[in-house]
Amino acid sequence: MSKLFIYVLSFLFSFSFAQDKGIELFNDKKYSEAIEYYKKVLEQRKGDAAAELGLGSSAYYNDNIDQALRSFEEASKSDNEIIQSKALYNIARILQDKDEISKSLKLYKKALELNPSDVDTKINYELLKKMKNEEQQENQDQEGSQEQQENQDQEGSQEQQENQDQEGSQEQQENQDQEGS
Repeated sequence: MSKLFIYVLSFLFSFSFAQDKGIELFNDKKYSEAIEYYKKVLEQRKGDAAAELGLGSSAYYNDNIDQALRSFEEASKSDNEIIQSKALYNIARILQDKDEISKSLKLYKKALELNPSDVDTKINYELLKKMKNEEQQENQDQEGSQEQQENQDQEGSQEQQENQDQEGSQEQQENQDQEGS
C-alpha cells in the first residue's frame, strides 16, 4: 500500500502545543500510542480539528484506513480553511489509492479552492487529472479498435453469407438448366 503523504505535522506544531506529545509519538512511529493520545485529547476537546488530523494521520500509518477517513472527514468540517484543506487533501489521497479517481479529483479541487497556495495539492490534482485523461483516451482508442474489429467481422460474415447465397443460387440454376435439357 502506498503511504499517504501527510504534511499535516508541521501545521500541528504551530496549531497547538498541547499536542506535541501526539506529534512526537507519530514522528517516533508509535502510531498506536499516538492514536490513544489523540483520542484522549478529543475526549477533552470534542471537535478539535487539529487533533482529528493527528488521529487520522496516525490511524492511516497504523493501517486503519477507515478510522483515518472518519477523522479526516471530521477535520474537514472545521471552520479553519487550512485544516479543512489538509483534511480534504488526505481524504483525496486515500480515495486515489482506492481508485476512486473522480471523487478524489473533486476533493483535490475543493482543497485548492480553500488553499490555492498548497503546492502538494496542486501537483497531485494535476497529475491525477492527467492520468484520468490519458486513461479515458486509452479506453476510447480501445473501444474504437474493438468497434472497428466488430464491423470487419460483421462485414466478413455478411460477405461470406452473400457468397454462399450466390453459389447456392448458381448451383440451383445449373441444376435447372441440366434438368431442362
